[in-house]
Amino acid sequence: MNGKMRVIGWVSVIAAIWAAFTFIHDPADAAAGSKEVNKTGPVVFYSSMTAEHHNALVKAFNQKYPSIKLEGFRSNSITVLNRVLMEGRAGKRLVDVINVNQLNAWVMKDKGLLQPHKSVETAAFPAEFQDSEGLLPCCVDVLTSDMAYNTKLVSKQEAPKTYLDFLAPKWRGKLGMESDMAELFAALVSIWGREKTVAYFKGLRSQNPSLRRGRSLLAQLLAAGEFSAALGFYGYRVLELQEEGAPLEIIQADPVVTWPRLMLLARHSPNANAARVFIDFVLSQEGQRLLAALGRTVVRPGIEIKHPRLIKGRKLYPVKPEVARDFGSTSKLYYEIMN
Repeated sequence: MNGKMRVIGWVSVIAAIWAAFTFIHDPADAAAGSKEVNKTGPVVFYSSMTAEHHNALVKAFNQKYPSIKLEGFRSNSITVLNRVLMEGRAGKRLVDVINVNQLNAWVMKDKGLLQPHKSVETAAFPAEFQDSEGLLPCCVDVLTSDMAYNTKLVSKQEAPKTYLDFLAPKWRGKLGMESDMAELFAALVSIWGREKTVAYFKGLRSQNPSLRRGRSLLAQLLAAGEFSAALGFYGYRVLELQEEGAPLEIIQADPVVTWPRLMLLARHSPNANAARVFIDFVLSQEGQRLLAALGRTVVRPGIEIKHPRLIKGRKLYPVKPEVARDFGSTSKLYYEIMN
């Protein structure tokens, strides 16, 4: 999907959202406790995880809680969002737990499709990732936005070390870039401000980067020497390719834009008590260790992760869900700069 079509898609989604619901959460629901779990039906889980990780999580939970059956649907975040919106519009009360990224989570929160779950597990997470309302409890895992360079073409001493280094004249015509970085652009606007972010991306565009669609393709081309350095990666993927022998190294520049992925409790969850048990399991030390063992980057302290350098000793800037509020206009500005 090109930039223009993506904007149209987002605008269409937001335009399709009906007037906000005004439901009031009853705290008594949360107090019912696990004794009511066995009286419920299956927990319906809409997930944006990979099939392998989704199945591993479901299996581990079912082994620990054999009386709670998990059923669900798995796709990407935007597809999961659309399904939740359509079911809500039709008055269907099907889903219990929803796993999406921050931006799509905000749409659901803004339209009253979630209820709070103040899991005791969230207290263990860093303060910058916490949500006092409990509507967006952190967090399944995170993705870090990083840059990278080809170690055969660029020495460690010569490699860019900051965002601004990419604007140096010596990199003109030698850079690769993910063509659809509208979400990173929007996140940087929230950190740097609009003026600085616009100036930076205009500077990048003047460097005549090779724009490629898809982070995996971009990484493969960088490893093949198609360009010397590139922007638009999730850090874990670069390090995975490095382990496979690719001549790649990440550039750990500040700010480290970080994308949390969440477990949300649906406003009209048919089986809210069992759903809370599932969310607590995912956020617990046990659940987080499982996700870390699968290679996911978790931020709960005390959990050993595959690539600790992605977060250890770095100031993380978790993307706030409110970035989605102006995403239509912000992403349009991005595409105007880059196209």
